[in-house]
Amino acid sequence: MKGICYIRTPMNLKTKRILRRVGWSVFGCFGLFQIYVFIRLYLLTSCVIPTYSMSPTLTAGDYIIASLRIPGRREIKKDDVRPEHYIVQRKEGTREVRKGDVTVFNFPYFQGEERMIMGFGLYFCKRCVATPGDTYRWLWEGGTHSVYLPHQGEAVRIDTANFHHYSRCIEYETGLMPKLIKESVIHADTVMHSYRFRCNYYFMRGDNYADSYDSRFWGILPEDFILGVGLFTWFSKEPETGKIRWERMFKKL
Repeated sequence: MKGICYIRTPMNLKTKRILRRVGWSVFGCFGLFQIYVFIRLYLLTSCVIPTYSMSPTLTAGDYIIASLRIPGRREIKKDDVRPEHYIVQRKEGTREVRKGDVTVFNFPYFQGEERMIMGFGLYFCKRCVATPGDTYRWLWEGGTHSVYLPHQGEAVRIDTANFHHYSRCIEYETGLMPKLIKESVIHADTVMHSYRFRCNYYFMRGDNYADSYDSRFWGILPEDFILGVGLFTWFSKEPETGKIRWERMFKKL
């Protein structure tokens, strides 16, 4: 209609400024969330330490940041042939896992020690003390034990002496458990003299080795199960009291 005009009042201007600020705040929060998701999925992850097996380096109630790029971010998909098995591929990482690294990994025997299964509900944090190509030796119950850590693609002789070290590794990689029959190793109905491993293998041990459930008990670890390598603690609190332990925060591992 002619003769009608609209006057921009101070209230309208103030409302628009408020709405503009709210919009930018929402946009900023969304951007920060996107950055968080990217970092969480592709670069870093956070884990809490529940026990004292890594004491004094890490103790119960420590929260650590671990790099997913050491040895490389995993891409995991279900195996269509073996329903309980996962196929693990890795993106190129910054480096391999080294001796001395504090390593976060999926515990391979969360359903029992009969066979390795990739589970995502239970993670362990231990120190890597031996890498592919090493022979690791340790004392236990008055005797000396040793195991060789295979490289990916390396053929290793399999016999009655080392059968207990490698049998579950072979079952994890092939889906068939080898057996000992009359001093012979039988796999897929044939006598096995050697096996070419598909994964790199590592030996994990707690710093508090007198009170640590680690590779000395459940065996060597395939690289497939490694999530990443710890970098530093970012938070720490007493599990019983909830008291913050400021002196342990931002401590490099």
